Amino acid sequence: MCGRTACNLKRETYCKATSYVERKDTLYRQPEWHDLDNGGREFRPSNNIAPTDITPILVSGEEFVGYPSRILTPMVWGMIPPWHKGNFNDHGLSTNNCRIENLNISKLYSEPLTAGKRCIVICEGFYEWKTTEGPGKKKPYFIHAPQENQVPIYDKNAWESAQWSEKSGWYGPSLLKLAAIYNKWNSPNGDVYSYSVVTMESSKKFSELHHRIPAVLENEQLTEDWLDSRRVSASRAVSMLCPVDNLAWYEVSSVVNNSRNKSEDCNKPVSKIVNKSSTFMASWLAGKNKKNDSDGDNQTRKKQKH
Repeated sequence: MCGRTACNLKRETYCKATSYVERKDTLYRQPEWHDLDNGGREFRPSNNIAPTDITPILVSGEEFVGYPSRILTPMVWGMIPPWHKGNFNDHGLSTNNCRIENLNISKLYSEPLTAGKRCIVICEGFYEWKTTEGPGKKKPYFIHAPQENQVPIYDKNAWESAQWSEKSGWYGPSLLKLAAIYNKWNSPNGDVYSYSVVTMESSKKFSELHHRIPAVLENEQLTEDWLDSRRVSASRAVSMLCPVDNLAWYEVSSVVNNSRNKSEDCNKPVSKIVNKSSTFMASWLAGKNKKNDSDGDNQTRKKQKH
């Protein structure tokens, strides 16, 4: 299952962090950023992305720019049925995820899958809620790719200040890449592109959190094969997807539970969040004690005068 992600970086940073080397080449190149109108809506960076929000998506450029290099383009999370009439978010279906078991038989997903409309969701990570002791109690966790040198993935500056070069590529934290399917919806206001994340039964390790897991593309070969629909058939591409164990996670604050909360604390470890109420109380007590000490000193001086 995947119901929230963190996509809180600049466009330029996503382009650098998804750079790649084409076949028969030796230098890294960045995907081009290709804007889509999407009914007048645009990507807004956030650590609490929810379905119906816009996120950066990695695709082959053949459909969009006419040649096979990779591009990054904003799409709506949650595939809009092509036959839908009305507003983009009132079709009544839950389409943020598509189960791998139903891809070939689903009326909604089988057509774009057969047509080669495969894409990749890029994000710093996603959230999952683990059931704890007690009815209805769940703890949120942030799941991300393992990082070299213990890079704090929640530190936006670690991403934005990272170096990139044509010779060596990206020297920053690692993004997560999730396999997805996209399609185009002809709205009254123009074409809207939207996607659904492919999910499957969890690996043994991840099942500690949830019984479903997004299809993570954990290396460049899987990324290339998933995007290259002309060389890799739909059936072969789907058969390559499998639950992965190479993930890391930590508990985060319940502030992420509300999708309207876009705080920078959403993807921070609980231990790294400053408790503002506690800080205020400590400051207030310190001020009160200082005042009491001052009052006491004044009283002492008065007595000495008498």
